[in-house]
Parts: sequence; C-alpha cells; structure tokens
Amino acid sequence: MKKYCLELAFLVVAASAVALAGSIDPAHAQNRISVGQVMTSLNKSGKTAQKVGIDTAAVRRDIEARIQAEGGGNATSAPPVSELLRRLPNFIVQIQFDLNSDVIRPESWETVGRIADALHHPLLSGNRFLVVGHTDSSGTREHNLELSDKRAFAVSELLTTTFRVPNKRLLPIGFGEEQIFDTKNSKAAVNRRVEFINLGPL
Repeated sequence: MKKYCLELAFLVVAASAVALAGSIDPAHAQNRISVGQVMTSLNKSGKTAQKVGIDTAAVRRDIEARIQAEGGGNATSAPPVSELLRRLPNFIVQIQFDLNSDVIRPESWETVGRIADALHHPLLSGNRFLVVGHTDSSGTREHNLELSDKRAFAVSELLTTTFRVPNKRLLPIGFGEEQIFDTKNSKAAVNRRVEFINLGPL
C-alpha cells in the first residue's frame, strides 16, 4: 500500500459501550491510525459476537420523518437506532473530504487502507460493518443527511473497489447532523466523521 507523508487527524473510540456525545481528548487528534487500533475497537468475541440485523432503509426513513416532523433548526436528539448501535464495538475516524463534497481527499487514502487491513484480518473478516457518515450542524438538516449518505457510500466504495473488502460486508448510511458528537459545539470538526460499527457475523 502506497505511503503518504501527511499526518492524518483521527479519533479512536474504544470498543466498550460509549455514548456518541461527549468530550474528545485533543491529544488523539494528531496521532496516526494503526491497524491494531482499528482491530481493538472493532473486535467482538464470546457472547457479544451475535449477528445484529439493521434495516438501513427503515433507519433512513425514520430520520427523514423526524426531520420533516421537527422542521427547521438543528437536531436536538439522537435517532432511536442509536441506543442499539452505541452498545456495539465501533471505531470513529475523521476522513477528509473536499468541501461540501463526497470526494475523499488523497491524504485520507492511507487511513482507509489501514481500516481495510483490519477488516481483512481473520478476527474481523467474517463480520459485517455499518459505515455511518456524520456531519456537523452547518447547512440544513436535509442537506447534511444527503451529504453524509454520499460520504458513507464513498468510503464503502473505496474499501470495496481499491482495497477489495467484499461489498456484502459493508452497509453504508448517513446520519447527517442527527447524532452530533460534541453537543456543546455542533459545528466543530470532530462532528464530521465516519463511524464503523461491528454488526457481527455475516
């Protein structure tokens, strides 16, 4: 895999059950992602290694209905599905995109490649993963939902086409601004992230 000399900003969330809102250790932001970190966060074993069924189309409809019902303004609470997903092993990474675009910037290709290396490891190779795109609260909720959806699909496409992760193992979906990480600063960069959630065996 081609190496790039640029530093990659990222955030690792441990595999323990953690809320999707809270503070972030600034020291983590300047480190480089490693395959081991991805695996530690995403690995499941024992009783936790259960197949989790997620209907992404239904989740998307629920989010769209909530936005329509609440109207303008920013999201005020996480979508219902978050309670299920927050208990699963997950890994959150900041992947760089062109402004207001789903084009992944070259400085993040290595990041995606390291994630792919982890997904190919025997400990994870039999599992399926939800790939969730998140945005900050800039722009309308409708636009943010669409943009996050495109970014989740872009990351999944890069993993499948360039890094040969089987398409059936990835379920991309966008949450837009509906699951803000830093609730005290909804426009902070840390809210613009991609989350991988281990859904268990195929």
